[in-house]
Amino acid sequence: MASARGRTIFLNLAIFVTIVCSSMTWEAEGGACNSRPRRLSFYLQQENGVNELRMVAPARPPVPGTFTGFGQEQVYEFVMTQTEDPASPVMGYVRGTAVVVNNTATRTVFAINNVVHLDFMGLRGTLSQQGEAAFTDPSWEYAIVGGTGAFRMATGYNVGRPVSLTRTPSGTVHIVTHYDAFFSLRC
Repeated sequence: MASARGRTIFLNLAIFVTIVCSSMTWEAEGGACNSRPRRLSFYLQQENGVNELRMVAPARPPVPGTFTGFGQEQVYEFVMTQTEDPASPVMGYVRGTAVVVNNTATRTVFAINNVVHLDFMGLRGTLSQQGEAAFTDPSWEYAIVGGTGAFRMATGYNVGRPVSLTRTPSGTVHIVTHYDAFFSLRC
């Protein structure tokens, strides 16, 4: 009886060790903790003076031919839409800050730290982003450094590009940008 009990304990221990070793190998090789690459495409509706406001005045005045000075900090909440049409379905918001870290007569570079808040068609969560951007360039890229909800532990990148810039009847400037976020979820 002692040998049968010993074999049962040994067998259970062997099964446990096999399961633990298998799960560690599976995780290291990209098993259940990794997801397939994902893509999220959206448009941002931006209006200076309405949903983008100066938070901190520049430390150095604007360079001639520009509107922003070094150190100027903006706080914003842009509406995220499904298409470039401002009347298209709202997918969520992008909220964050932008600080002018370099400006010349030809380009202004912003350090960006923001959160993409998505609540659309049953998908809810956030993507945290950071990086630098010159919005006069043909495109720019942010690092996706985390997320919550449906995007918990997301890593990847988000590429933005300008779409349109128009004057509104009230005299503000309405800017539309398009973004393609590419990311994976990690445990």
